[in-house]
Amino acid sequence: MLHEARYSEEVQRRFLSYYRDTICPRLGERPNDSSIKSGVGRDGNPFEYSFELKGSTKNQAVRFVVDVSELRPVNRSSPLGVAHSEQAIDSLSQRTPGFDDTWYRALSRWFVQSDLPGQEQEALVAEVGYQTSVILGFDVHKTVSSPYSLPVLGKVYFSPCFVAAAKGISRWQAARLGVRQLPNITSYPKILQSLEIIDDYLSAKPKDWEEGLRYVATDFVNPEEARLKVYMRYAGDSFDDIWDYYSLGGRIPGLEDDKEKFRDLMELTSGGEHNTRSGKREVSDQRSVAKVAKKATAIYFSLSAGNAYPAPKICIYPANYAKNDEVIARGLDEWLRKYGWSDGGKTMEEQVKRVL
Repeated sequence: MLHEARYSEEVQRRFLSYYRDTICPRLGERPNDSSIKSGVGRDGNPFEYSFELKGSTKNQAVRFVVDVSELRPVNRSSPLGVAHSEQAIDSLSQRTPGFDDTWYRALSRWFVQSDLPGQEQEALVAEVGYQTSVILGFDVHKTVSSPYSLPVLGKVYFSPCFVAAAKGISRWQAARLGVRQLPNITSYPKILQSLEIIDDYLSAKPKDWEEGLRYVATDFVNPEEARLKVYMRYAGDSFDDIWDYYSLGGRIPGLEDDKEKFRDLMELTSGGEHNTRSGKREVSDQRSVAKVAKKATAIYFSLSAGNAYPAPKICIYPANYAKNDEVIARGLDEWLRKYGWSDGGKTMEEQVKRVL
């Protein structure tokens, strides 16, 4: 993927060396049929990779997330432990300019339940249905800033499910309380304002909507620059309902120009099947939708010190409707051409086939 996205040989070497030396040794044994599955991939694998495309630039970027929880073999004494993640973060801290873990440390104290006795941790795992407390993420930069630096923006994703189960609160309440307990958070009133906009929207919905929260994430940079992101799963598939959630019922201004672009994206990547087959899946169990094994629309809201409103993004799953992967890839390429996001080179279909 790095090659297809035209990264320099030096950037590829540095990042892949970190991947080989730091990530791979912490993945554990080769998985088999009896292995505990990760909470990242829909099939239980610990990876998720993506190309990042933006309308503002023709340059592609590569992102990926990884779960290095102790799953193979399982750490029976502390199944929710994050020792492997801490080791990878420590390595990242030594090689990433501007690294700051202030918010990571505060959020970890709230969300990670590894201080509980082992039996209580096992009970939480049984209740929640998976064992991943923390996921690491990397946006791979195109350039290097110093001779030994690692060209990434590091990120961390916390599951709200374990603290919610431990305290008997909803997953959204767990996220909201987690943000509000951050050190000096009152110094960032726009973050708190954005948080309350989301809360205001959810308060008007059925209570089980609060169980759709999947992750709370932040960046390894200082709080003035960091984003706090809340990832929500939504079980319905009506476009108008998805858009209502994305715009928080009209509470976020300036989004109308994007509405038809998103509608086109959903239609083209589904091969025209979304309109004919949507609206038939009911929003009945947000708690189960929060598990990654369920394919549901994902909406996330980015909260930052400089923005008075949540910045929304959407992740759709056209495989719920499209006949095959080629339909999805060709629909995406058509959308990229239509809205001027294509650079005129290889199509996404060609790139993905070359990667695979």
